[in-house]
Amino acid sequence: MGYAFARTAFHTSDNGVMTLQKKFLLGTVYGFIHFSVEVTSFYFLFSRITASPVCWVLALFFDAIAFLSQGILGNLIDRYLKCNIGLIGCLLMMAALWIGADVPALVLLALGNAMIHIAGAQHTLRGTKGKIAPNAVFVGGGSFGVITGQLLGGAASAKLLVIPLFLMAVSTVAVCVIHKRDPLSDTAATLAISADRGASFLVLCTLVAVIVRGYTAYAIPTEWNKAPPQAVALFVCMGIGKILGGVLGDRIGFRRVSMISLLGGLPFLLAGNTNITVSLLGVALFSMTMPVTVAILVSAFPKRVGFAFGITTIGLFLGSAPAFFVRPQTLFAHQITVIALTLAALPAVFACTKKGR
Repeated sequence: MGYAFARTAFHTSDNGVMTLQKKFLLGTVYGFIHFSVEVTSFYFLFSRITASPVCWVLALFFDAIAFLSQGILGNLIDRYLKCNIGLIGCLLMMAALWIGADVPALVLLALGNAMIHIAGAQHTLRGTKGKIAPNAVFVGGGSFGVITGQLLGGAASAKLLVIPLFLMAVSTVAVCVIHKRDPLSDTAATLAISADRGASFLVLCTLVAVIVRGYTAYAIPTEWNKAPPQAVALFVCMGIGKILGGVLGDRIGFRRVSMISLLGGLPFLLAGNTNITVSLLGVALFSMTMPVTVAILVSAFPKRVGFAFGITTIGLFLGSAPAFFVRPQTLFAHQITVIALTLAALPAVFACTKKGR
C-alpha cells in the first residue's frame, strides 16, 4: 500500500515535470526530512558538545562544514543527478549518533546534513513549473527541527536518542522512495525572476542579502526570549515566515515580498524587544526573504540548481560566523545594526529582481 501511494504521489511525467500539487506534497515530505535532519543535528550538538570548554569552536566547525560544503556538493550533484546523495547523508547522520569520538562524529553529522539539504533542493526546485513554494516548505521545516533538537539535547537523557534515530530511519526510507519515483533529470528550473544582469552581479548582490539575513538573526533585540516556550515560538515564526515568503512570492512577486518583508518587518523588529507578539510578527516577516534569495539564484542558474542553492548556504555561514565573535551589547546597538543591515539588503534584492517579479 505504501509503495502504491509513493508510486502515485511522486510519479513524474516524461519531461521530468511533476504536477504542482505533487511538488507541494514532495516539498512537505522533504520538509519533514529537513525537520528530522535538524532535530538530529541539534540533539547531537546540545547533548554532546555544549559541555565541552571549546563548544563554540566545535559549533563553528560544524557550521563551516555543513554550510560551506553545500556549494561543492551542489555543483557535483548537478553533474551526477543519479547519485542518491540523500541516502548517503542519512546513513552518515545515523552513523554519527553511534560514534563515540565527538570530532569524527561531528564531521559525519555535518556532511550528512549538507548532503540531505542538497538532495532536498534538487527535488524541490527542478520541474516545479516556475514555483518556489515547494522549496520554501522544505527549507521552513528545518526551523521546527532546530528548536526540537535543542530541547531534546538539553534534556540530557540518553533514552531520547531513540527519537533522532527513528526520525532518520523514516527519512532514509523517504529519500529512497522519492529518488526512485521522482528521479532527477536535467530539467531546468523555470523561475525566471532575476534581472537581466551579469551572473557575477547577481551572485554578489544576493550574497550581500543572505549575509545580512544571517547576521541580523543574531542582532534582533529579543529580551523577552528567556524560556523554552518563547524559544519555540521564535523558531516556529521563522519557519512560518520562510514558507509564507515562498507562497506569496509565487502569487504576488518576489520584489513585492522583499518590500513587505524588509520594510514591513523592520518596525516590529525594532519595537519588539520586550513585546513577544510584536517581535514575533517582525521575525515572521523578516524570514520571508529566504525564498526570495533562493529564487533569484536558481533563476540565474536554472540548470545548476544545487550550485545556486549552495551559494545561499555559503552566504548564511558568512553572515552567522561573525556572531560567534561579536554581537551588539545594548538595545541601541541592536536597533542600529538591524536598521543598517536591512537598508543594505533591500537595494541588493531589488537590483536582482525583475520589475513586477
